[in-house]
Amino acid sequence: MSHEREQRDPPANGSDAERTLERLFAHATPRPIPPAADTEEIRRALYAEWDAITGRRQRLRRAGLLAAGLAAISSVTWLTVRVAPPVAAPLVASVERVQGVVGMQPGDELAAGATIFTGSGELALRIASGESLRLGPQTRLELTSVSSAELTAGLVYFDSESAPPAAPFTITAALGVVRDIGTQFFVRADGEQLEVGVRDGRVSLTSAGGEAAAGVGDRLAISAGSADIRRDSIATFGDEWAWVERLAPPFDIDGRRLSEFFDWFERQTGRTVAFADAAAERIARETVLNGSVEAEPQAKLAAVMSLTDLDYSLQGERVLISSR
Repeated sequence: MSHEREQRDPPANGSDAERTLERLFAHATPRPIPPAADTEEIRRALYAEWDAITGRRQRLRRAGLLAAGLAAISSVTWLTVRVAPPVAAPLVASVERVQGVVGMQPGDELAAGATIFTGSGELALRIASGESLRLGPQTRLELTSVSSAELTAGLVYFDSESAPPAAPFTITAALGVVRDIGTQFFVRADGEQLEVGVRDGRVSLTSAGGEAAAGVGDRLAISAGSADIRRDSIATFGDEWAWVERLAPPFDIDGRRLSEFFDWFERQTGRTVAFADAAAERIARETVLNGSVEAEPQAKLAAVMSLTDLDYSLQGERVLISSR
């Protein structure tokens, strides 16, 4: 009887582990009682082993939960990247014509933020909203949006074509900002001077010294270290604009009236087409052209006129059309 009481009485200050062991031992067949010293050592060994086993299970459980959590976080991160990919910059222009070597070819598309350097070549762009932008040699330009650009150095020409754009085109340089008001103009810039020449329409120039407007045949200039905007006159045709004519957009004459060709020629050269008499003007309206001629505007004029019953002569700013 005393043996059974010793096996079943709970130890003083027993832990949960001890009570669990006691319940297990209650179902065991009684064995001879070992010496007291051996009993205590066996008890400590059993408790240590039990704690080691249950502790490993807890650690493994925690490690499993942590791994599952990290996997969930990775999944969320991956989904976030897939749901919100980087937004591509909008396309703002395409290459229309190339003269020389500039590292681009007709049809190339340019996105907002694109920087262009022409080197020794020349380049004509078609803005996405319809305007023409032409770059001379040694020009560095950034297309900041469909209606704005930053000119670091060089020479650019802007043509709003047949109608003013929905938003004025703006060219920003170190010494000022040029805004189109439905026009044709060039901007030349370097570190020392900013120059604007107007062939048609009007532009505004804003600088540290104030604001000035320019019309047909006006040229505005401002120098570094001076707040004054200088004004003088400029021809709207001739050598000053020769590089612009080389980059003129193509005009397919096939099936077009001669009068339409004259309209294109006037816009690309700054010259005025006049008629010697009513008969010559009537022929221009009624003549429909056939074939194809690829050339710069003045060379193209000579080729086209050879296909008609009309003749022409250059008289300074004017081109006089007469009957043969």
